[in-house]
Amino acid sequence: MKYIRILLLILVSLSCLILYYHILYTSNVIFHAKENTSIIVWWTPFTGLSYNKRVCNYGSCIFTENRSFVQSSHDTKAILFYGSDFSIEDLPLPRKEYHWWGLLHEESPKNQPLFDHEEALSLFNLTSTFRRGSSMPLTLQYLQSIDSLTSKHYFVSTNHKNMLLKENHLSPILYLQSDCNPPSKRDDYVKELAKFIPVDSYGSCLNNKELPSDLKGIESMNHPELLKLIAKYKFTLSLENAECEDYITEKLWRPLTVGSVPIYWGSPSVARWIPNNESIVHVRDFSTPQQLANYVLNILSDDTLYEKYLSHKLYGKVSNTILIEFMEQRTWGINEDQEHQGTFVDAFECFICDQISKFHNVAKSGSFVANKSHYGCPIPKVVLNSSSANNEFWEEQWHKASGEAHVLNQLILTPPGVFSSDDFYGNVISYLEKTNFFRKHGHEEF
Repeated sequence: MKYIRILLLILVSLSCLILYYHILYTSNVIFHAKENTSIIVWWTPFTGLSYNKRVCNYGSCIFTENRSFVQSSHDTKAILFYGSDFSIEDLPLPRKEYHWWGLLHEESPKNQPLFDHEEALSLFNLTSTFRRGSSMPLTLQYLQSIDSLTSKHYFVSTNHKNMLLKENHLSPILYLQSDCNPPSKRDDYVKELAKFIPVDSYGSCLNNKELPSDLKGIESMNHPELLKLIAKYKFTLSLENAECEDYITEKLWRPLTVGSVPIYWGSPSVARWIPNNESIVHVRDFSTPQQLANYVLNILSDDTLYEKYLSHKLYGKVSNTILIEFMEQRTWGINEDQEHQGTFVDAFECFICDQISKFHNVAKSGSFVANKSHYGCPIPKVVLNSSSANNEFWEEQWHKASGEAHVLNQLILTPPGVFSSDDFYGNVISYLEKTNFFRKHGHEEF
């Protein structure tokens, strides 16, 4: 009995301690909120911080993952969502008129096709995505700096690359991949291309060459030794996992940074962002892989022509003023060397805080509403012939998400603004039936 009493005493003490800290924490948030400090709630746990007061350019805000403030405090001005974790079945409903919704989603279009559709995007007031049309664009999230484009730290001269081709039996083209089933079906293109020109393919999907033993098992695709390997190749296949405006990843910037010429497919607007007019070989310029192979073979026999693609390395030349200005305006960093600048998450939080401080009380209905330019991506296309992948899994997901976006928009904006999972999916099925979704995709049921 003595031990039981001691155990009960410990449990009571812990409960009191937890209650004390909860009251102290809540009081602290409310106290600061009364000092004209807005509360902003991360609805999808992301930062791991239960309380974080930040002083930004135009105001100060408290960021928290404590959902209780959504309903309990009028000082809560915004609710933030991380796109990949956004769940239709877990939303702060009914939505209050004065609550702004913010979306942070920097990842691939394949992760959340819901945001390809304007009816879903229009539920958000402020966004931060890879699209240049978003409220706080993250288009250049994989580029360290302009200096990294001109640096010769990893650069291998054309003469030395020519020697490696002959003596080390390197192929003229490198292909490095890990995602084996992306919407772009890039492996299909590489298989066809390799019929007409040698390709060294490293990775788990389309593998014909093993990485050196010291590179096996590395966690970072930006490991210095891996960058040295890429730099040895004249060309690198830079094929994105999906197509969307401004969706440009390390697939482009990594070879540009080390001095291997990217053979690129992905964002239709890529020319807007490259260092110079001739910095990449664009897959879309060739109607077939064979035509592309013939062009690359021609460049291989002409060093002068090849080096036209390397102006940023050979002459330290970056002529793209849009790229330069965009990087000058970026306030955040992407690696440990830029840690003092903070991350894009830090920048997003202060961006939201500043927008609320400046405009929340004066914004008219509809003046801060996201639209398709903030993310909306087209029906998934494949690299080979750049055609839509008819009746494929990814296209079905895109069309299904269109129905989900429509229903979600209607249910949230129509009183009472709350719904069950059964209500939602029942409405989605009805909508998809009306649009002949099941017939088009050969399904008898949802």
